[in-house]
Amino acid sequence: MKVNAFIQARMSSSRLPGKVLTNIVDKPMLQHIVERLRNAKMINEVVVLTSNEHSDDAISTFCDSHHIACFRGSLNDVLNRFYMASQIYPADHIVRITADCPLVDSELVDDIVAKHLAAKADFTSNCHPAMYPDGLDVEVMKASALHSAQSQADTAHQREHVTPFLFTHQEQFLCVNYDAPTELPLLRLTVDHPEDLTLIKKIYSVLYPLDTNFNLQKTLNLLAENPTWLDDNKQFSRNEATEV
Repeated sequence: MKVNAFIQARMSSSRLPGKVLTNIVDKPMLQHIVERLRNAKMINEVVVLTSNEHSDDAISTFCDSHHIACFRGSLNDVLNRFYMASQIYPADHIVRITADCPLVDSELVDDIVAKHLAAKADFTSNCHPAMYPDGLDVEVMKASALHSAQSQADTAHQREHVTPFLFTHQEQFLCVNYDAPTELPLLRLTVDHPEDLTLIKKIYSVLYPLDTNFNLQKTLNLLAENPTWLDDNKQFSRNEATEV
């Protein structure tokens, strides 16, 4: 049973262009995400999925120089990008992570993949409905479900966001939600604005030197000790971005 993680990334973010290669404690954000996912025991291979637009050459070059698998496909038809990548990097199941999530938790990824496999689900996530802070979203799908979505999804929204066809067709797919063990504050821990990046850099500056794979609980503990840090980005709503 092979499980691959696909990280959806592009440079042309409308709110914070180039954010995926912005440095956080001396490493590009994308590199942190790759390294954190490589700590997940259930993941076999981590692949960055970017577009074939010239604007994303920098991502491809970065991946090549850091020995990170990279696939390039359609900028806007991200569902097709995932499908084509699954042909080059085949697996039984695919974990979708977006490149604006530098706090992705490898332990949480493992737990969600384990539940997905135990349930023999077609699609499993912790964000439909949201159960974790924004930036901790994890979606897992069977490769066969991804292939079905590729052949059937016919709206721009479904094709840009990859998974909506799956979780809106539960008569066709077995969809499972991963519930948080306790109620968690639905904080904004993603990067879509400069203010988000300010918060993430504060978190990394404290926790990363102590543990390069620090988990969500350590982040929540730190924020409980420093509640004013959350003022940095509290004006922004959840899931504002259309595509990372």
